[in-house]
Amino acid sequence: MREMVLNSAGYNPNQKLGITPFLLDAQSQDEPSMFEMMFYHNGVRYQYGFSATSKRVEEEWLVGYPKSVGQKWFERVFNKKTSAYDWKYSTLLKGEKVALADRTRHNALFLSVGAQWNNAQLSAVYEWFGKKLQIIDSKHNLKPITADMLFSMDEKTPEENDFSKAVVGLMQGADLGISGIEVKKTEIDTEALDFPEGTSSEVRAMLVRNLEERFEVEVLHKNLASRENISIPLEEESDGTQEFFKLIGPWLTACKFGITILIDELEASLHPLLTRHLVQVMQDEELSNKGAQLVFATHDTTLLDPELFRRDQVWFTEKDKGGGTQLCSLSDYKPRKGEAMQKGYLSGRYGAVPVLERFRFE
Repeated sequence: MREMVLNSAGYNPNQKLGITPFLLDAQSQDEPSMFEMMFYHNGVRYQYGFSATSKRVEEEWLVGYPKSVGQKWFERVFNKKTSAYDWKYSTLLKGEKVALADRTRHNALFLSVGAQWNNAQLSAVYEWFGKKLQIIDSKHNLKPITADMLFSMDEKTPEENDFSKAVVGLMQGADLGISGIEVKKTEIDTEALDFPEGTSSEVRAMLVRNLEERFEVEVLHKNLASRENISIPLEEESDGTQEFFKLIGPWLTACKFGITILIDELEASLHPLLTRHLVQVMQDEELSNKGAQLVFATHDTTLLDPELFRRDQVWFTEKDKGGGTQLCSLSDYKPRKGEAMQKGYLSGRYGAVPVLERFRFE
């Protein structure tokens, strides 16, 4: 959804959309997939969504809540009889509308086109997807945000310096035995790089950019006998330490600027207590008071703790007989106050656990 919002205005007319339907049902394979988000930005609540197949956008809509009552600013629906879109606009959506609709191809979002042509209201919604929403996959493939924070601390403002110190403080507070961190930027002569024949200019630019963003991170450990700092490359630390270091930067950035983070398998390579620590940082009202939000998937059942989460914050996914995934809230099961939720979940009280047969090797 984020990728389409940010980039669909630039798709070529024949480009297919990255939509994968539910494939285990014959009917749904030909039906559009629907995406919708509700969020706050600059004090206004928005409800934005669209449905699409790999060929085209079928529907798109935007509801704004500048006041308590929602106002549908625009809606488009593909009419199969006319092979064209039926449009509805509200007078509350200012600026050119028909001209923007004419520029919106079948595989582009009206929101994206409106932002490209500087419609102020649509640009505000577009801005949230670009600046206030960060997606982190299960491999935690991230730009070196944490390393960049620590690089050239002397050249940063006092506020940025405090930000960098917070990174070191969280690393030290995680009981990883670290006394400090040093970061150097890798110097690479990109002009001297020899690319294989036929490498496109786009690929060359991407590779150069990735190389220019490389950092050397050294982690300092104190020798208890000599009290000297011993420098060890971050790559030689455990996977858990490396993952924790990579996540700290995005975490603090989210807390400071009110960003929403969606992350798959938060606990990947992390000790359960480190995972818990990251959640607590996000929920700390002193550290995170700008509306930051964390939405994550996990298999770490130790997080099923009423001291960490309210019941309405916990959701389970369970496969149905048709192979589809159903989502349900812990609140639906009405657990008793003080109930051992981890034990209840593993015993099947809330469903959403695999039903395993005995493994046999013939």
